[in-house]
Amino acid sequence: MRRFALLLLAGAPSLVAAQGFGVYEHNTCTMGRAGVAAASPCADGSAIYFSPAGLAGLSGTRLSIGVTGIAASGGFTDDILAHRTDLNNPLIPVPNAYFTHQFSPKLTVGVGVYAPYGLQTKWPVAGFEGRFLGYNTNVRSIYIQPTFAYQVHPRLKIGVGVAYITSTLKLKQRVDLSTQAMPVTLTGPAGLPPGTTFGQIGVATGTDFADGVLDASGTGFAVNFGGILKVTDKLSIGGHWLTRKKITYDGDAKFTPVPTNLFLPVAVGPLPAGTPVDVVLGNEFVPGGPLANGPVSTSIYMPPQGSLGFAYKVNDEWNVMADYQYTVWGWFSEIPIDFANAGTPDITLHPANKDTHGFRFGAEYRYNPKVQLRGGYLYHTGSSPASFVTPLLPEGSRNEFTFGAGVELTPKLHADLAYQYIRQQDRRGTVNPAIGNTGLYQFSAHLFGLGLAYTF
Repeated sequence: MRRFALLLLAGAPSLVAAQGFGVYEHNTCTMGRAGVAAASPCADGSAIYFSPAGLAGLSGTRLSIGVTGIAASGGFTDDILAHRTDLNNPLIPVPNAYFTHQFSPKLTVGVGVYAPYGLQTKWPVAGFEGRFLGYNTNVRSIYIQPTFAYQVHPRLKIGVGVAYITSTLKLKQRVDLSTQAMPVTLTGPAGLPPGTTFGQIGVATGTDFADGVLDASGTGFAVNFGGILKVTDKLSIGGHWLTRKKITYDGDAKFTPVPTNLFLPVAVGPLPAGTPVDVVLGNEFVPGGPLANGPVSTSIYMPPQGSLGFAYKVNDEWNVMADYQYTVWGWFSEIPIDFANAGTPDITLHPANKDTHGFRFGAEYRYNPKVQLRGGYLYHTGSSPASFVTPLLPEGSRNEFTFGAGVELTPKLHADLAYQYIRQQDRRGTVNPAIGNTGLYQFSAHLFGLGLAYTF
C-alpha cells in the first residue's frame, strides 16, 4: 500500500508549487488596477502587504476591510473518450483587513490580515478518473502582520513588517484497488511474486476501496519590507520583498474503507475463488496496517515573493503604473513526509518547479472629486512542469483583466468595487502520472471585490 501513501501527500508540493496557489487580491482598490501597488499603494492601509513603505505619510487613523469572492470554473477532457469532468468549486471568499495609525508626520504603524497563499479545488468523486490523485484540496495560509513605516527623507520612505503565519492543509482522495499490492500473507502461499497487484488477478482499473484524508496545520513567521523613492514630483519607484518561510505541518492521516462488493475471481493461497475482497482488505486498516489512521508530519515552503514598479502622475486626473512580480517557487527541492505508523513507509518528494514572473499594468482616472475609476491588465507565467499538471492544481500561464471604482460615501467613509477575469491557457495534463498526460485542462475565473475604508 506504499503507493497510496505517496499519492496522499503528493498534493503537498503541487499545492505550493504553482502561481495558481498564490493569491494577490488582498485589497479591492488595488485589485481594480490589476494589483499594481509597489510604488503607489492605495491610501487604505493595504500597503502593509503590497508595499510596507507606503504607510509612511498616511495620515490619521484608518480601518479598511474587504473580501474577494473567487468563482472558478473549468474541467478536464480525456483524449480517448472526449469525456469532460467539470470542477465543482464553491464561491471562495478571501477576506482582508488593515488598521493604521500615524504617530507623527514621519512614523506610521499598522497591522494587516491577508492570505497570500491559498487554494481550493473540488472535483466530483463519481466518474472522475482524477479522484485517485485528489478530488478535494483545501489550503489556507493567513498572515497577520504588524508593520512600521518611516519617512526617511521627503523623497524616501521605508517600511518593514513581521508576519505571523497560520496555515492549514487538507487533501482528500480515493484509492484504486487495482494498483495496490496484495498482502504478502496471500501472495506467498499462492506462489505469486511479492508486489503482485489486485489488477493482475482481474480487479478492474478504477475500483475504489478506500478514502483518504490528510488534515494538518502549522505556523511560522516571515518578514515583509520595502521602499518607495519619489524621483520627481510625478514619478515614483518602489518595491517590496516578502521572505520565504518553511512551515512544518502536523496532523492526521485517516483512511476509511469503501466497500467494493467484489469477490476474488481466482483462488489465492488458502482463500478460494469467491471470497469477499472486502474481507481480504480488512487487515489493511487495523492498527499497524499500511492504511491505519495515525499522525503525519511534513514541511513545505511559503515561497519568497516581491515586486518592483513605478507610478507616474500624468495630470490631476490620470495616474498610470506598472509592476513586475517575481515568486521563487523554485525553492522546492525536497519535501520529507513522515508517518507515525510504522506500517506506512516515510517518503521524500522531489518537485521540479519553476520561478514565475508577473507583469502588471494599471491606471486610475479621477472622474470627479468623489469617484475614481480604475482598470488594468496582468500576465503571469506558471510554474508547474509539463510532467505534473494534475487535478490537485491544473495550473498554467494566465491573462487577467480588471476594472473597478472607488466612491466617497461620506467625508470619512470610502467604498471600493472591483471585478477581475482570469483566462488561463489550456494545458495538457494527467489524471494518472503512470501513463503521462492524457487530456486537456481548462480553467477560468471571475473575481468580485468589495471593500470599505474608514478614516477616524
